[in-house]
Amino acid sequence: MARKTNCLKNGKYAYFRKTKTIGHDINGEPIKKDFYGKGETDTVNKIKAYEKRLDAGLQVGKEKQTIEQLMHYWLFNVRLYSSKSKSASFDKDEGKYRNYIKKSDIRFLSVYTITTQPIQEWYNELYKNGTSSNVIFEINKTLRSFFTYCKDTKIISDNPCSLRVIQIPGNADEDGIDDDFDDDEKVIVFDDEEQKKIVDAIKYEDGKDNTFNMTVQLGLVTGLRKGEILGLQRKYVDLERCVIKVRKTLKNVKEFKIGAKDSSEYERKLKLITPKSKSSIRTVPFPKDLVPTLKKYFKEQEEKYKKLGLKFNDDSLIFTTSTGNMIESSNHRKQWIKFLDKLGIPYRKFHAIRDTFATTLIRKGVSIFDVKDLLGHSSITITEKYYIYCYPKDKSYAVALLSNFVQS
Repeated sequence: MARKTNCLKNGKYAYFRKTKTIGHDINGEPIKKDFYGKGETDTVNKIKAYEKRLDAGLQVGKEKQTIEQLMHYWLFNVRLYSSKSKSASFDKDEGKYRNYIKKSDIRFLSVYTITTQPIQEWYNELYKNGTSSNVIFEINKTLRSFFTYCKDTKIISDNPCSLRVIQIPGNADEDGIDDDFDDDEKVIVFDDEEQKKIVDAIKYEDGKDNTFNMTVQLGLVTGLRKGEILGLQRKYVDLERCVIKVRKTLKNVKEFKIGAKDSSEYERKLKLITPKSKSSIRTVPFPKDLVPTLKKYFKEQEEKYKKLGLKFNDDSLIFTTSTGNMIESSNHRKQWIKFLDKLGIPYRKFHAIRDTFATTLIRKGVSIFDVKDLLGHSSITITEKYYIYCYPKDKSYAVALLSNFVQS
């Protein structure tokens, strides 16, 4: 049976057109809208869908807008201008959009008709092609934020990336303790002999620039991340209470200019930023024996600032270049490589200082929960890797605690 049509569009394609009153203007005159379908039934269904959106208080009239188009608008016209959006967070979301979402098939889908199914299928395909569950989780976090904006602005009624409905692919039956950690997650430490070499080499020397050595020493006794050390300000070091308040971290971030139109309009900038998670904002104690050394180092920094015509005050960075500037992570890494090479120690990332701090505490009997708080981990499962490293297979030490229950 031939479908029923009653008009031509562009003088060529046959459609069924139906005109519907969708409201009234300020003068009470009816506002009419033409609906086109492949047949009468298709047109009626489009009218019903349109009316349903109106009844739900959702936006209408932009049904053809794709995920790529609206997400670009959200990033560069909403997030970029938001006082609540941190530069590091924007950088992360923009990267997920540019490297994954913008290259995917879902970018062509209409935001107004999006469902969970095509997104779930895309995630499954990413996973099958080798993308890790963690990366997919981060992609979903960005999409979830985007669709939350769409929901709040009445473009959609439900968030298709809510963790209530979407599933991050992975194998829950896999142990994954040894194989799933990437290079940054593997525990890599310095042995006792290497630690002694490092400690001997970083002793404070009067009349010399002790900046690099002090970053290493502070890392060894606090477990702070490199960015937290390099971003440390004088006001956050309490010599009386022997504690450091971690409130900022130094990071090289992409800073997009207000009014940027796309992903190319940015500049790299060293910035003091708030740590990414609430758990990273913490207070960490340090040994009382370090106080005399810190006092001498602060005096050294005060002299450095004075020569530069500056004042070493509460807001001053503790660790700076010879010209009083922030220390680039890459430059610190070069010093670190030379330092280890001079000592004859095989290269490890500076992060190994943090790993050594954590495993040393655990081996000395410190509670894993206390270690979690000192390191600023958001979950105990992140800290458990240190415990697993210290006691990989030998469980006899734990079973031995039950010996009193054995009768002979």
